[in-house]
Amino acid sequence: MLKSPIGFRSVARLPRYRRLVLALCLGAAGVAEAVALPLRAVHIVGVEGEELANVEALLSLKRLKKAERDDLGEARLAYLLRRAEGEVQRALQPYGYYEATATGTVERDARGISVQITVQRGEPVRIGATDVRIEGEADADAGVRSVLRSLHPREGEVLDHRQYEAGKLAVQRRLLERGYFDAELVTHRIEIRRRAREAAIQLQWRSGARYRFGEVRFEGSQVEVALLQKTIPFERGEPYHQRDLLALNQRLTELDYFGYIDVRPDPETAEGDEVPVVVALTPGKRSIYTAGLSYGTDAGPGVQLGLERRWVNRRGHKLRADIDHSQRRQSYGVTYRIPAFEWAEGWYAFGLNRRFEDSQFVSSQISEAVAQRSGRVRGWDLGLALHARQEAFELGQRERIVQRGDARLVYPALSAERKLADDTLYPSRGFKLRGEFKLGLGALGSQTDFAQFLLDAKLIRPLGASNRLLLRGQVGRTFTDEFFELPPSLRFFAGGDRSIRGYGYQEVGPRLAGQVIGGKNLVTGSVEIEHMFNDSWGAALFADGGDAFNDAGAFRARSGVGAGVRWRSPVGLVRFDLAHGLDDADSAIQIHINIGPDL
Repeated sequence: MLKSPIGFRSVARLPRYRRLVLALCLGAAGVAEAVALPLRAVHIVGVEGEELANVEALLSLKRLKKAERDDLGEARLAYLLRRAEGEVQRALQPYGYYEATATGTVERDARGISVQITVQRGEPVRIGATDVRIEGEADADAGVRSVLRSLHPREGEVLDHRQYEAGKLAVQRRLLERGYFDAELVTHRIEIRRRAREAAIQLQWRSGARYRFGEVRFEGSQVEVALLQKTIPFERGEPYHQRDLLALNQRLTELDYFGYIDVRPDPETAEGDEVPVVVALTPGKRSIYTAGLSYGTDAGPGVQLGLERRWVNRRGHKLRADIDHSQRRQSYGVTYRIPAFEWAEGWYAFGLNRRFEDSQFVSSQISEAVAQRSGRVRGWDLGLALHARQEAFELGQRERIVQRGDARLVYPALSAERKLADDTLYPSRGFKLRGEFKLGLGALGSQTDFAQFLLDAKLIRPLGASNRLLLRGQVGRTFTDEFFELPPSLRFFAGGDRSIRGYGYQEVGPRLAGQVIGGKNLVTGSVEIEHMFNDSWGAALFADGGDAFNDAGAFRARSGVGAGVRWRSPVGLVRFDLAHGLDDADSAIQIHINIGPDL
């Protein structure tokens, strides 16, 4: 600032022109002092994390628009610095700090202004006493009492308004979940004694009576209401719980009849303590057409077509037709399904299919009729089916056929599968376990008596943020005295992109005259480590091993190792692998390409 040694009286005695010059000089100095400089940066020290974010959100200096930052005058800067301490205090009070201070330091240079706000949080306010109560039926409800016991902050803890609000919300949600629709929060108070740095919390609810399930009304359904009523997982008069409505919603979703489902209680029309449940439904698209291209090293390129009639009639029956035509495999099938509820929710299914397969060592034609009952019990997908199969086959390469046959088999099959994953398309953690048991009996019309089981397990675990460990294994065994009467579809082979990589499809197994004919038993395993470089691309290293064999003494493990590229495409994981079989592989390097989910 320009300081003049001339007093006011001296100025008055100066000639007029000199006084004018002096005034112009002093005015110029004032203008120079008031020239605005850009605000280059605002640094906040003393807090971090959520506290820092909240301070930045409330601090006026941080919220200046670009135009204001580029032309910040001294008077405006001084005003904002005076406001800073109050803004910091308001920002830190939700975290229990009511005595926070803030000091501003300003640095100026030719480029502009930098401001540092130094925050001292001070001692926090702690909870000295709590009074949390529920009056009414909910006071004796263990489900409500449990959430009350988990409330924070408690005595001796820092007053954290976030925990306080979250606790209130948790209690109110639990009351609604359990049917206390008349519940109200009558007292919610925090008393703060700043000098003592203590706070007292008072919370009191009046719960009223717990409602029970009343009538369930289905609106807008295109199928019979009597069918939908079988999906209701509760009885009229049972205590209300929201999880039962979620279960009803899930069951209706799995029927796959509707494009929109809204399940909600209607307390406004309750009669006594019974609350009706309204299920609003909108029919989905009745016919679904699907088409796609496929490629797998084992099957070659192909096309897939499908038609599903999601409801054939008002009884909810379904019809589906599929065509899967690839270079070495073709499948044509039709399935008719009827909803079932007796011992487990599921389906009765009746299917006809025709399949052809032509690989290096196996050629077969299969005609099959299947009747099945499927259902889900405690997370397990269970199935009981009766198969009637006619299979004509040849084993060996065309110039060296070692066996021909035409088998008629009638057998029941029992299957069980459990699958859990944190992501359907690309799980970082999950598992799949599937078991199947088949029993062929002459008494049922089968030409061959046999018993066979197959266990298939997969496990995925994360290794850090960008890596996965994938483990896979198969164990199968066949019991029969007429093995050579069994068709290829009931023999075990190994090799291929879903078995032992490094070997061709069905390349591993017992041989006759140099041709693979399959075995009674199967043991395979795989270890794979995968690393993703970004969200789309990754690489993998793997080792596979195992064998298909007849007798325990004939087991000879074949091993394959390799590396591959992974691409997370919109339709699923694409795997491109190069593998080398270490034990008498027909080819030094096998290329395996596979598309689809891991589980």
